[in-house]
Amino acid sequence: MNPGTYYLYEYDNAKRRRNVGFIKISRRYQTCILQIHARGIPVGNTSPLELIAFYHEQGRLTGSHAADLDCRGRNISVRLPVSENLFPGKRSLSQIDGFLIRHPGEPLLLFWMASSFFFEVSADMLSIPEPETDASPTLPEEPESLPAPSEPEEENEASPQPASENLPEKKISSSAPEEALDETPETAGNQSLESAESPETPNVKKIRRSDLSILPRRFWPLANNSFLLHGCRNYGHLLLIEENDRMWLGVPGVYDPHEARAADLFGFPRFTRAYVSAAGLDENERNDSSDFGHWCRCVGTCGSDGNVHPQPDNSIR
Repeated sequence: MNPGTYYLYEYDNAKRRRNVGFIKISRRYQTCILQIHARGIPVGNTSPLELIAFYHEQGRLTGSHAADLDCRGRNISVRLPVSENLFPGKRSLSQIDGFLIRHPGEPLLLFWMASSFFFEVSADMLSIPEPETDASPTLPEEPESLPAPSEPEEENEASPQPASENLPEKKISSSAPEEALDETPETAGNQSLESAESPETPNVKKIRRSDLSILPRRFWPLANNSFLLHGCRNYGHLLLIEENDRMWLGVPGVYDPHEARAADLFGFPRFTRAYVSAAGLDENERNDSSDFGHWCRCVGTCGSDGNVHPQPDNSIR
């Protein structure tokens, strides 16, 4: 499939009956944004539906669970991000052939499908292999209280950057996002003098995506940030860093100029390796590459009351 709009058809006993709506697909950095609109779906408000991504090969549909959908008043109207890591075989959007909606666990007797081409369907065509166990942990469900994601905005160039204690930091400026700035010069002899020479030792806390609700409300849309979703799925954690009266949110990743452009676009313009050792990461939460670290953005200041107070000049992506 390619980004675009696809009609959603109802299939009853393997026969295509009627058009019930559409699925509009856009793609941002290995995450697909699906807008699903359908009417006249004969299920009750309390019956969840299952969204399955699939590819068609040798007369079989190989699928994987992509999301759960609510149907209210016989209608579906939702906009949600779906990582390509959830597609069957972790294929990209261009390597799958469509999406279908069904009652969870039931055979293909009544279902709704949008595909890039038409083919004959039978009730026993679909197979959903058991998910592979790998280093990419399952992401927690999105907290229900989080608002819908907002569109990327221009990052404020005046926003502060996180301090690196004793490791070099690479930063991306909005004027030259394709290049890393020079590394901060450091001396190896100072490695053991962290607490003596630093005005403040950073407080580094490993969190999950569902913990973003502890941030001020204006930062809750970051739970749907495509870049954050990608890093969290790959390494299973985020960092909350308190340093010099500022609070930083860190997304794990490996430094690369192309990655830096994406990070800057989605609101995480600062890269540092300084907090990897302090975070106590296990082998599934890190990459042994020397360029592994965290993409950071400031999410507020730390007040004397111990709470996080938002920075008024930070934009949300």
